[in-house]
Amino acid sequence: ISSGYVLTGRNPQQFHSKAMRYLENMFDAAKKDGIELRVVSSYRSFATQAIVKANHKMLYGTGANQFSADQGYSEHQLGTTMDLTTAKLGANFETINKDPAYTWLTENAYKYGFVLSYPKSNAYYIFEPWHWRFVGTDLAADLRRQGKFFYDLEQRDIDGYLLHIFD
Repeated sequence: ISSGYVLTGRNPQQFHSKAMRYLENMFDAAKKDGIELRVVSSYRSFATQAIVKANHKMLYGTGANQFSADQGYSEHQLGTTMDLTTAKLGANFETINKDPAYTWLTENAYKYGFVLSYPKSNAYYIFEPWHWRFVGTDLAADLRRQGKFFYDLEQRDIDGYLLHIFD
């Protein structure tokens, strides 16, 4: 990911090359609307996710399971997921839902193929307003039109989009 899209002070970040143009288009559109999005974290290897989870377990014990996936189960390992903040919020990305950036994302991210993975009252993790996943423009638009979230769908419904996710 271009350093201009990454939060200052963070290590270089990676994103799936076939989805990169969608990410760049979304960031550029947000910027035109006065929203300076930044990536806090994106792709994580199996080993990196294991370290992240171990650190959370040391600090929060089993409570870490409410917000941190085990290695092999994290969306970050797909290379199509990122945690977002703004240039203004910086490392305080947990409060992005109180920033105009969150409103912009909820109203526009689907146009670029991105969806919020863990909305309020989801069955998997705490509400993560910073955690956005690329699923393709068709699926993202259909989810929005239906008022659903990614994990509301059955796998057989998601499978219908798999061949077209990077079109």
